[in-house]
Amino acid sequence: MATIREVARACEVSTATVSHVLNGRFGRVSEETRRKVLAKMRELGYRPPPMEDRQKAISTRNLGLMAEDLSYSPIFTNAYFGYVLDGILEAAGLNGWSTTVFIQRMWHQDIGQAIRRNYDGRCDGLLLLAPLDDSEAVNLLHQRGVPMVMIGSTSWLKGVSSVDIDNRTTAAAAVTYLVDRGHRRIGYIAQGNRTISSQERELGYRDAMSAAGLTPAPESVFSRWDLRDEWPNSAVERFKAIQEKDRPTAFVCWNDLTASQVVDAFQVAGIVVPRDVSFISIDDSPEAANSVPSLTTFRQPLQLIGKRSVELLIDHVRDGNRFAETVRFSTQLIERESVATLTTKRVSGS
Repeated sequence: MATIREVARACEVSTATVSHVLNGRFGRVSEETRRKVLAKMRELGYRPPPMEDRQKAISTRNLGLMAEDLSYSPIFTNAYFGYVLDGILEAAGLNGWSTTVFIQRMWHQDIGQAIRRNYDGRCDGLLLLAPLDDSEAVNLLHQRGVPMVMIGSTSWLKGVSSVDIDNRTTAAAAVTYLVDRGHRRIGYIAQGNRTISSQERELGYRDAMSAAGLTPAPESVFSRWDLRDEWPNSAVERFKAIQEKDRPTAFVCWNDLTASQVVDAFQVAGIVVPRDVSFISIDDSPEAANSVPSLTTFRQPLQLIGKRSVELLIDHVRDGNRFAETVRFSTQLIERESVATLTTKRVSGS
């Protein structure tokens, strides 16, 4: 692996200039020089060593896992994270690698300094858990040539692999399931435009609606992000504001947590699920089974997703020229209590 001096020599700049680029001191170097240094770092496979710049970088056999944000007691309260992490730890351990967890929310303000202080040299590669598509930290790490694999998102970066379910096909299957049970007015509750898996699921929803000859009322497709201030009561108000002739008899929700929150709010407001409106979602997390009524959902193989992500990342670390892969797992329908079969009268709205 290259040293900082070798990068500087190849770029015909000083080691201080390379250090400025590493630490995100954009005012100290021109944009042209910054791009040249980053390109040479990727070409030479440079990674800053764990301690001093004079050390020669060596493999740490340690993988980083970066999550956007983790709430209190994340393994127990965030089922997606917990199950994926279980697969990651198992696969890493079997391969003789360790894992370090980073919380991206803590890297605020000076991202360049935060990456230099918290990441560089500590890991050979990075697993990105459902990254947002405008993440500054992710883009900076990619510019430096850090081997990365995205989990729960389709990669938008050249040379970066990703592992997820087939979001578009799964959401389309959810719509088809509802149509087969008599539903024609079907809404979609998204996460937001920054979350790629939610975008893909909305595309699948629209694919299936179009294939069934159905056109959703514009107000029946909305984002949790847009209604976040009063969530989930804002979802109830949005539903009530839709004219009765256009009001959905069912919703596809982008994940179980969103669905369970909306179901609870609807029930409190006197809107009975599934008598008045049905719900289907994606994940098969504890929220789905514990919701009242329990949620019909599509199960993700989260542990397999975690394991495959580790295998891919180790392959990328060992071979920097390896082509990026997009891995998609299928899902399994889990039928429970949240979807009603409609009569002809209810379908027509008469």
